[in-house]
Amino acid sequence: MNEDYTLFAPMTSESTYLIDAHGRMVHSWTSPSGLPPGMAVYMLEDGDLLRTTNLGTNFDHDGNGVAGKIERLSWDSEMEWEWFYPGDTNRSHHDIEPLSNGNFLMIAWDFKSESESHQAGRNPNKMSQDTLWPDKIVEVQPVGTDQANIVWEWNIWDHLIQDYDSAKDNYGVVGDHPELLDINFVDSPDVLSPYKSDWMHCNGIDYNPILDQIALSCRNVNEIYIIDHSTTTEEAAGHTGGNSEKGGDILYRWGNSEAYRAGTNDDQQLFGQHDIQWINEGRLGAGDLIVFNNGVRRSTSYSSVDVISPPLVNGEYVLQSGSPWAPATPSWSWDQGTNISASSL
Repeated sequence: MNEDYTLFAPMTSESTYLIDAHGRMVHSWTSPSGLPPGMAVYMLEDGDLLRTTNLGTNFDHDGNGVAGKIERLSWDSEMEWEWFYPGDTNRSHHDIEPLSNGNFLMIAWDFKSESESHQAGRNPNKMSQDTLWPDKIVEVQPVGTDQANIVWEWNIWDHLIQDYDSAKDNYGVVGDHPELLDINFVDSPDVLSPYKSDWMHCNGIDYNPILDQIALSCRNVNEIYIIDHSTTTEEAAGHTGGNSEKGGDILYRWGNSEAYRAGTNDDQQLFGQHDIQWINEGRLGAGDLIVFNNGVRRSTSYSSVDVISPPLVNGEYVLQSGSPWAPATPSWSWDQGTNISASSL
């Protein structure tokens, strides 16, 4: 999208609008399905619109940012392709990321039962509901007008660690494995209900074609993650393979070093963030990450736009043993103090 234009979709409307820098409407799309948007709309190179849609509460699993269907509309709002992804074991939510090959990446919940969660080492005292919804990423290849192939998949469930139950296979020293996520780390901004099934609440995804890597924002752990996309699905479920030779393990994480025992609550930098993106080539700060930091439960409640410069050296994110990943603070930040404070985006 050209920087002089803005694409947006009102949450209660089936229409999406393209406006210029003066607020004048340039174009609009209205979905023939009549469904409101999910949390993502993208204008493609040919002028088509790729949008998530909110199927509502007609399924067993429902949460903030829910989607369940993806649509592709022509410039003239004709339905070119539509595909559903709700079910007994998964449901799409929040963001998608179009790829140059015509596929797209999609965030989805992978529903786990109470017994599956306990077997993975989840502390029962940290389950206020009877299911757990870890996040996964699927790469979707559209087929025809209403079909799709899932050509690649990554699931955080394959990259967990915990020090609660020594009888479980993933038991270990959390601080020794920053490449894994502690299944018992809970730091949700939602103080009144911190142990919800939507444990991670990943809400933003971006792709870097130069690195062949994915960035993922997860609000309820106040962290962003980078993972390798060059793996096969089988490699993504393990700890070796791909350009990184680390399989689907976390290559880099930032925002809340307490999550991997390399910091304390005072070191936290992200607070319920959204919309992680790499800064594109040709722009100031190219290759850095930029994120909207909502500031939920920050000592002073304000939102900011933060730029993070990962310590990428010769293709590897450098981490000093026992220390958190750099930088200690954002490389650049913009805010308007308490005049701008948004709990969601």
